[in-house]
Amino acid sequence: MQALKLLNETDGSLLSDYASRMGEALLRRQADIEIRAARVEAELAIKARSEFLANMNHELRTPLNAIIGFATMLRDNAQYEMDDEQRSGYAEYILQSADLLLGHINTVLEVAALESGGVELNDDEFDLGETLDAALERTTIRAQAAKISISRRDDKNSIAAWGDAERFGQAIDHLLQAAIKACDEGGRILVRACLDESGWPEIAVRDDGAGLTPEETNEALEAFKQVHRGLDRTFSGPGVGYAVAKTFVEMQRGKFTIKSRKGKGTLVRISLPPPNAKPSAINIEAPAPEDPRPPTEIDLERKDDAA
Repeated sequence: MQALKLLNETDGSLLSDYASRMGEALLRRQADIEIRAARVEAELAIKARSEFLANMNHELRTPLNAIIGFATMLRDNAQYEMDDEQRSGYAEYILQSADLLLGHINTVLEVAALESGGVELNDDEFDLGETLDAALERTTIRAQAAKISISRRDDKNSIAAWGDAERFGQAIDHLLQAAIKACDEGGRILVRACLDESGWPEIAVRDDGAGLTPEETNEALEAFKQVHRGLDRTFSGPGVGYAVAKTFVEMQRGKFTIKSRKGKGTLVRISLPPPNAKPSAINIEAPAPEDPRPPTEIDLERKDDAA
């Protein structure tokens, strides 16, 4: 009996030791997997940033070269013997290129500020319609250069919103710029300022451009990603517009929704809390309300309706 007892005690000790060693091995294995995953994620982030900077190298140089070239021709007007119409046209090219360059620089600075956590928000009441008008005015030069029309389809009534007017205006800028990039020459963009189904002040931007697949939509919402369109792809912008706009809106406890269909265009809706909504009472995680209109077919195919 004594030998059996010792054997049992020995078996229990061995099993306990084995279980302890196995647990330690599993923990080491889990830690190793986590380290490898973190390394892969960091490498992908570095690669994405490198691609982003490489793209921006082209994006910044192109308009800058145009500015230098046309400005040089205007300076040497006597040599080229330009008439008034040519000079006016070259001056317009300079303005368009400067506007494009400024947009790219602003995007780089915004992305850098978001990544470093250096974005400050000023909560206050502001007029949504006035913010939309200001964004439309800033986009005029680029839309005219691309020969794309932008129509505001609402009653232009005063709509009070709560948040940071400057950052929300920047979000609208990115949506308009993304819509312009998506449209071919002669395309149309419809915008609207209104109250959504929950009474939140909302901006809707719809274009009749190429549209996105669900996979492309997901990529467009991730910073440093750009949708590739194969041989038909046109290189236009750093491809972070939707991601930056979404971040600016959600930082203000707002809601961002996007619907897109390949070949049918894209509809983006961004909204902010109404002025009477206390920040503490807002559920940031709550999903955006469903659009009561039947779906994307109406929103994206009937281009004569409001956005």
